[in-house]
Amino acid sequence: MDRKNFFVRVDTSSPGLRMELNDRCLLLGSCFAQHVGGRMAEEKLHAVVNPFGVLYNPESIFRALDLMADYAETGRQRLEETLFETEGTWRSWLFSTEFSYATREECLERLDRELQRAADVLNGADLLMLTFGTNHVYRLRGTNHCVANCHKQSAALFEERELTVDEIVDEAAVLRRLMDRHPGLNIVMTVSPYRYAKYGFHGSQLSKATLLLSVERMVKEYAPRCHYFPAYELLMDELRDYRFYAADMLHPSEQAVDYVWQRFREDWMTEEARQFISEWEKARLSLAHRPISRMGETYRRFLENLQKEIDRLQRKYPNFAFQTERAEVRSRLDSLQDGIQY
Repeated sequence: MDRKNFFVRVDTSSPGLRMELNDRCLLLGSCFAQHVGGRMAEEKLHAVVNPFGVLYNPESIFRALDLMADYAETGRQRLEETLFETEGTWRSWLFSTEFSYATREECLERLDRELQRAADVLNGADLLMLTFGTNHVYRLRGTNHCVANCHKQSAALFEERELTVDEIVDEAAVLRRLMDRHPGLNIVMTVSPYRYAKYGFHGSQLSKATLLLSVERMVKEYAPRCHYFPAYELLMDELRDYRFYAADMLHPSEQAVDYVWQRFREDWMTEEARQFISEWEKARLSLAHRPISRMGETYRRFLENLQKEIDRLQRKYPNFAFQTERAEVRSRLDSLQDGIQY
């Protein structure tokens, strides 16, 4: 009897792009970008994630890129008209709720600083990763400006509408501007597997279909430097089971995010990058290890060996910083010397 295959594997092979070990990455988009970017940062890769906070729709993502590009070219920002006050704090319609300040002046100053930092990152980026969550946008009545976040304000302030494929592709014109300015920049697009129950599951699927069609158009239009990584398909086809979702049954679980990250590593990174992650991961897990007894000679030898391993990594990979980890090991050794159990 022939062995039956009960598992359909999604093809995640890269169309030629390989992320190098020292590539500088900027990730923008929905919470899925946040998760994958978090894995990159955890593995010490040069990644900056969502400098505007989480962004869900393509128009907000492309507007953020436009603002960064303007700032990089002119040093000027256009944020003042986006500020508003709510519950005694000042915020911007273009940033998420985490950017909240006591006064208008402080808000503008801090957001200007964030924009400058983001523009600097974009200027030096080798890889731009964009994750689209939904084609639904909310526009401020009276201005027609798309907001990145509604900040829990009254629904009466906004008009909700759905972007079409043509509108999304038109908004993406900033990508040509970025590629012309940065000849080495590559772009990777993904669609978030998070399902929007508030639209109804059929409505959520229609939204994802619009995003997928838009990405297909953009990848063709900006070839060969624009690519698609099938994170959405990995969840929908390989991990089609509720055990791969969080308690709300809508967000991917940590196990699912780990799986998608593993597939990205395997197929979209160079051998050198994968080797670094493998070596660093062993040291990182050792650093996180907390034995029952944190006293005695055995634990001392464990820490000394870990210190040697971190020193070896620093010599082998001089472009990466290990000072924090080395200081942590040194502190634990000093605590042993002083007879302190922590």
